[in-house]
Amino acid sequence: MIRFLQTPGRFQKALLIGFLTIVCVMMVITLIPGNILSDATGSGVSANAVAKVDGEEISAQDVDQMARNIMQQRHFPAQFKSFILPQALESLVLKKVYLHEAKRLGLQATDDDLRYEMQHGTMAATLYPDGKFIGTDAYRDLIASQTNLTVPQFEQELRDQLTIRKVRSVIGAGVYVSPAEVHDAFVKLKTKVKFDYAVLSVEDLAKNVKVEDAELKAFYEKNQQQFANTIPEQRRVKYVVVDAAQLPNPVKPSNQDLQNYYHQHSGEYRVAESVKVRHILIKLPLPGPDGKVDQKASDAAKAKANDVMKQLKGGLDFAAAARKYSDDTATAKEGGSAGELVLGSGTAPDIEKVAFNLTKGQVSDVIPTSYGFEIIKVDDRTAAHQRSFEEMRPEIEPVVSAQANQHTAEQLARKLENQAKTDGLEKAAAAAGLKVEDSGYITHQDALPGIGPNAQVSDAVFAAKANSPASSVGLPRGAALTQVTEVKPPATPTFDQVKDRLAVELKSQKAQQVLQSKANELAEKAHASHNLREAAKAVGATVKTSDLVAPDGQVPDIGQVASTAPQVFDLKPGDISQAINLGEKAVVVSLLDKQTPSDAEFASIKDQIRASLLDRKRSEAEMVFLSSLRARMEKEHKIVIDKKKLDALAGKDNAE
Repeated sequence: MIRFLQTPGRFQKALLIGFLTIVCVMMVITLIPGNILSDATGSGVSANAVAKVDGEEISAQDVDQMARNIMQQRHFPAQFKSFILPQALESLVLKKVYLHEAKRLGLQATDDDLRYEMQHGTMAATLYPDGKFIGTDAYRDLIASQTNLTVPQFEQELRDQLTIRKVRSVIGAGVYVSPAEVHDAFVKLKTKVKFDYAVLSVEDLAKNVKVEDAELKAFYEKNQQQFANTIPEQRRVKYVVVDAAQLPNPVKPSNQDLQNYYHQHSGEYRVAESVKVRHILIKLPLPGPDGKVDQKASDAAKAKANDVMKQLKGGLDFAAAARKYSDDTATAKEGGSAGELVLGSGTAPDIEKVAFNLTKGQVSDVIPTSYGFEIIKVDDRTAAHQRSFEEMRPEIEPVVSAQANQHTAEQLARKLENQAKTDGLEKAAAAAGLKVEDSGYITHQDALPGIGPNAQVSDAVFAAKANSPASSVGLPRGAALTQVTEVKPPATPTFDQVKDRLAVELKSQKAQQVLQSKANELAEKAHASHNLREAAKAVGATVKTSDLVAPDGQVPDIGQVASTAPQVFDLKPGDISQAINLGEKAVVVSLLDKQTPSDAEFASIKDQIRASLLDRKRSEAEMVFLSSLRARMEKEHKIVIDKKKLDALAGKDNAE
């Protein structure tokens, strides 16, 4: 297939950038600290709703769907849902708060705004390829397949997004960044420092920390509750594996069996018509911030494509032209070779329409598309045909054989299961020439040898009662019979069982206390003597020297300096810092050199810094605006949240 056209979900990406990741969701997660859900009783909220904002209800279904969207976008596992639901509800509340304020200010998006966005925004290339609308039916089908929404629902979501964008523009319009702020930010960003630093670590200090048995015993008694039932339930299992690949008399499928399978799956062996193609792509320029494409650049791309076409007609080798001119770098180095294009695949309809009307070796005219200009050459053609039984036999035979032996293995397992009820598992297995294995004590997470990790087997073992009859469980390649012989319930470890672990933990706690004390002592001695190395030697610290680093630079034992030890950039050469606690380590720094950036460098990046500061200050302004507006609407009882219903949606016990 033509690789340039294989990027999936362009329309979906546009939607994700739009209404599926409405800015208020990100505001909740990244800008507004904590959970600001109210503790309202939910008075006045209907049975199917969780909240109400300015008279408009938010349903439990809406909250659940928003939570799923957030989890999908941020790749959270299912067990996080109860934590995400409050954020999902808050995002929907804030969306309505935005829309409420837009209505009050008269900033609601109009039909003209909606029309302009669809024709010139991120979805324009999909909805208006070559500047022409795809048509009502195609539009409806596209919306349904990509968003699971109706056209009115989709357009309302898009209208809401545009409305929110207007409110955000108003909020951000008054934000100002002074030249002094830009310069200060530049200096902080580009200043570099070099320093000596003395390092103390918990790991090193713990080596000299002593803990007595009496201390450990007392520590165990004090923290015993945290060890309660931490030894998981264990079970001992007898089991027999019936491996479909190792049956004493494996089934060999007959020719008729293979024929039957072939005819049952004949549709799978139909080969569609296809062509092997090469292509040359001349890309159109991307739309600017206003959604418009530079017409001059577009005309230049078209002229380039026509010039390449002229050279091809003049005898230029297609592969050489692709290597020289094509903007598809992935295929250009291969002479434009883009693999097979299958008729009816829908991957590249514009190209497919032309390709299947070309003969082998023929070159197309310039093909205008929504993303650029294409020229293709057909290297080979394959007619649609049915792969014959004899051709498919080598592929069919192992499949049919595996299915037959799987069925035989399952039948044998069921037979053994019935026989074991009367004769016992050992006798039943021996009669079939199979061996009974003993698992030893295992937890739910352990895999049985010969079976490997298998959730279905583990669940069956830990659901059965001790000494109940053996039961069979299907395996990907056969079946297994399992019988639980012993059960050890969850237990609390004795002091002796956790003594070593306690020693490590207690040593670490004591070493943390020593670390802070030693670090403070180090800083005091260094300040008193004005000599970090001398002070470090006195307390047993290691002294190292950094490179010349910027705020985002990494230093061994410290990490990114601006994040872990920002106070270093406030020092002057010759200054010594106070103790800087880094968690498992502590350092004291003596600044050796400090280099501030030049004004020439400032001129080259000041616009970039100003833009970054504006974005940050606008975000801060939005946070203040939203918090204030939300608090006022709560005070006026325009926001009502039924926390009990939210807890029920999250599966929490309301009695807690």
